[in-house]
Amino acid sequence: MLTLKGFRGIRDGLGFPQLTLDLERLAGDAQLIAIAGPNGSGKTTVMDNLTPYNLLASRAAVGALGGLSYYDHVYLPESMKDLVWAHEGRSYRSQIVIRLNGRRKTEAFLHHLDDDGSWRPVVLEDGTLSDGRIESYTACVEHICGSAETFFTSVFAPQGKRQLNTYRNAEIKSLLADLLGQEEIQRIGQQAGETARLLKAGLALLRQGQAALEAESDRIGTARMRLEGAPARGDQAEAAKLSAQTNLDAVLERHALLAARFEQQRAIELQRRQLQVDRQAETQASTRAVQALRAQETAESQRLDRLERRVLERQQRDQVRRQSLAQSRRRCLSELAQSQAVARAARRLTLAQQVHEARHGIVVDCRAQVQTLNQACGTVRLAEQKLATIERDAGKAVLRTEELTHRFSLTSEVPCAGTDLQGHCKLLGDAREAKALLPDARARRSRSRAN
Repeated sequence: MLTLKGFRGIRDGLGFPQLTLDLERLAGDAQLIAIAGPNGSGKTTVMDNLTPYNLLASRAAVGALGGLSYYDHVYLPESMKDLVWAHEGRSYRSQIVIRLNGRRKTEAFLHHLDDDGSWRPVVLEDGTLSDGRIESYTACVEHICGSAETFFTSVFAPQGKRQLNTYRNAEIKSLLADLLGQEEIQRIGQQAGETARLLKAGLALLRQGQAALEAESDRIGTARMRLEGAPARGDQAEAAKLSAQTNLDAVLERHALLAARFEQQRAIELQRRQLQVDRQAETQASTRAVQALRAQETAESQRLDRLERRVLERQQRDQVRRQSLAQSRRRCLSELAQSQAVARAARRLTLAQQVHEARHGIVVDCRAQVQTLNQACGTVRLAEQKLATIERDAGKAVLRTEELTHRFSLTSEVPCAGTDLQGHCKLLGDAREAKALLPDARARRSRSRAN
């Protein structure tokens, strides 16, 4: 029995959020079973979930069956795989729950069918209990069915699996050891290798200790050789020490004298340096004072130049103002000289205003007459244009009348007139059409003359 809930392959292929297959009922007593359907209908999803292992074998990377994540193949907040399977005459039930709501989490449970018909968690001989953790579930499944690599190589061949000729030597050895049940031998070999590695490390430490002891022995032998004749060398050293002490006392006295002289010279040197510093400070102060005086002199010179320019500018402005006042005085004198003419013009101002008003009225009347004249000229131009149009239409009417009269006069000159062919003569038909149009053309000519 297989139940899949929330798998993308089932939803995309069949459109169902959940699929349940009763494999025993569907297979019956068949010996060979095939799953048929179009591409993308969910066949691979069903086949990959027919094993109790916590992976989709055909989706896993080559050589990395444990690297698959169920989260990429489910879409519901809580998806589930429920598989009932049998091994060596015993029934088991695998339940894998994949949760996507918030924090991703996967829980896996493995149960076996007890004699009383109830499902109980699988417990291994070493006490491992299938308690929902992925690690305990994987350990229980591999204890019952073997490792996933061996199972998917020898029992269940998924889609796109690796060929045996592509396996490396170590992979072939591991596969054969698992198939032949040599896990214990392999474990013992690993323990032996670990023991050999530890023995090699211990041997290296022992060899390092031996080398250190040999070096210490050589050092002790060298020191023993140096101790031969030590008393005589001690007396000689004592005499050399007394001589060196005498020389040292003399040297210390000379050193004290030189130290006193050095202190005196150092005091003089410090005083000389202080005087040099004071001299340098005075020199810098005098230099700064000279620079300040020069800057002040420059500033005063510039200020004097500005004052001179301002005096010159004021003189020029005064000269211009004096000239302007002189011109204004001359104008005033000239106007005073014309006082009699101004008084006469003031007396005649009223009469001039009356004359101006009378002339303004005449100008307004003239403007009205000019506007009327412009309108009359416009009317004349429109009448001339209308007359030209009428003359053009009259000329066309006269020409049309003459043309129709000429065409109608052809009725008496056509040779087929009065014969059986007159019904088929185009010229005679044209003349008759002109006869019908002639009264209308004469009426248009008469109207043109009347206009």
